[in-house]
Amino acid sequence: MKKLYNVLVIEDDSFIRKVLRQTLKDDFEVITKENGMEGMSWLEEGNPVDIILSDIQMPHMDGKNLIAMLRASPVFKKMPIIMLSTFADSDTRIACLNMGADDYIIKPFNPMEVKMKISTVLRRTEASKVVQANPD
Repeated sequence: MKKLYNVLVIEDDSFIRKVLRQTLKDDFEVITKENGMEGMSWLEEGNPVDIILSDIQMPHMDGKNLIAMLRASPVFKKMPIIMLSTFADSDTRIACLNMGADDYIIKPFNPMEVKMKISTVLRRTEASKVVQANPD
């Protein structure tokens, strides 16, 4: 039996959370939180997460602040993050990627594309771990 990766979805829109949960549930363990503060609290409790999918515009703690907190943390600084946003402008995408996001998906999105991007980022993360473990 293959290990299911844990995907933390941080999104304030309940419909989008439901769509993502439905799309991802067969291939991933999906955990959902409504904002960055809830997501950070859940992470800090020591719950297992392999990748984070986060909206940018959220109450209490937005996605950019979440990226900044994660990248400043010795525990979470290498956590893969994919941002979801209605902001389609290059400046916002570039800013998020410069802050440390691994990918950026514009809403509305194709849920299957999100699933494939998660798999791609996780595959790269796993390959990086193998290379670091076996530097030869």
